[in-house]
Amino acid sequence: MGVPLSLRQLWVIYKRIAIAQGAGARELAIAQAAFYDGARGVLKVLSYMAEHGDYDELHQTIARHGRQIRKIEARRPPERRRSRIH
Repeated sequence: MGVPLSLRQLWVIYKRIAIAQGAGARELAIAQAAFYDGARGVLKVLSYMAEHGDYDELHQTIARHGRQIRKIEARRPPERRRSRIH
């Protein structure tokens, strides 16, 4: 299992895809708001499930979305090497 992605890292991947598709500044702003609103909604649902003891469904939901995140990770371009000057 690789390093887990943060919401910020997922947004950066999503933004790169949007830019590659020709999205302008306005479209990126709208996409960013929608991305984070969607993420907030997902976290609220998962929190609700945990608070109400729906642990089986919670784990199934996380596993289902984990597969989607792994697909996104697979499409991520390799990270650039950063040289350090000492």
